[in-house]
Amino acid sequence: MKRLSSGVGLAITAMACAAAAVSSIALALTASAPLVHVEQVHPVSEHVQVIPDNSVGGVPNVGFIIGSKAVLVVDTGLGPMNGAAVAATAQRLAPRRAIWLVATHAHPEHDMGAQAFPPGTRFIRSREQSADADNDRKVAQMFAQRSSDMAELLEGAQFRAADVSFDKSYELDLGGGVRAALFAMGSNHTDGDTIIWIPGDRVLFSGDLAMKAQPVLGTNKSSIAHWQASLDRMAALHPKIVVPSHGPIGDAAFIGGYRAYLREVADRTASAKTAGKSLDVTINEVSEAMAPRYPDRGRLAGAVRIAYGS
Repeated sequence: MKRLSSGVGLAITAMACAAAAVSSIALALTASAPLVHVEQVHPVSEHVQVIPDNSVGGVPNVGFIIGSKAVLVVDTGLGPMNGAAVAATAQRLAPRRAIWLVATHAHPEHDMGAQAFPPGTRFIRSREQSADADNDRKVAQMFAQRSSDMAELLEGAQFRAADVSFDKSYELDLGGGVRAALFAMGSNHTDGDTIIWIPGDRVLFSGDLAMKAQPVLGTNKSSIAHWQASLDRMAALHPKIVVPSHGPIGDAAFIGGYRAYLREVADRTASAKTAGKSLDVTINEVSEAMAPRYPDRGRLAGAVRIAYGS
């Protein structure tokens, strides 16, 4: 019988320990736990497959861009258990191929499953996203307080450092003519937003920068003007399919919808501020005017605060 090398033996032991940990977590979860349902993976184009989030909070839409030499995974799911399931799906969809990994931004449901990916996985982050590590950890702590399920899933979760860092853009050749371009978008929803563009399929992974739900301007460095510029950059790609971080898959109408929303927030806020109205009065007036069409008043208030301070 052939004897395993010490390195292989350690790897098998580590995988067995990870599997045991995942099993113990699974036993403790409730039916409403934010799990990535890997059995629902399906193609959205010739080279792109997606696991939908089913509009469940704490779950991202997970993407796989599959070439003849490698696969690029977009987002990991919340914690090591979800990350292990996503990694196994990548290996099934692209057997014996290299695995690359990218997160649309540094929030735990998007990147804190990375530690469960197999050795050799190359994690790509923009430098801005890497610098957002402390905020990622703070959000993870906040998530863990929301429910026992989130706390269980995040047990032992870590921020994984980048294997490859980039400033503005990074291009991957996945083989067989399949290419993916990663773009650092600056401070919009977070300080390290990243979009992924697959030009051959005209598929755009837009992160939280364009989706059905109202936007969250989640950083003090963000501005309406910068987010509008980010929308212009995405629109210039002329995507056929837009896969957002959360919610249903759509098309470029998501970009137009966000542009209209942010423009209206900016215009109404500027008019109120010019009239000498306080921030609180402005938030109330803008929310009253827009809430019938945009019902999330918390997100409206956040957008108005950013616009008022600009």
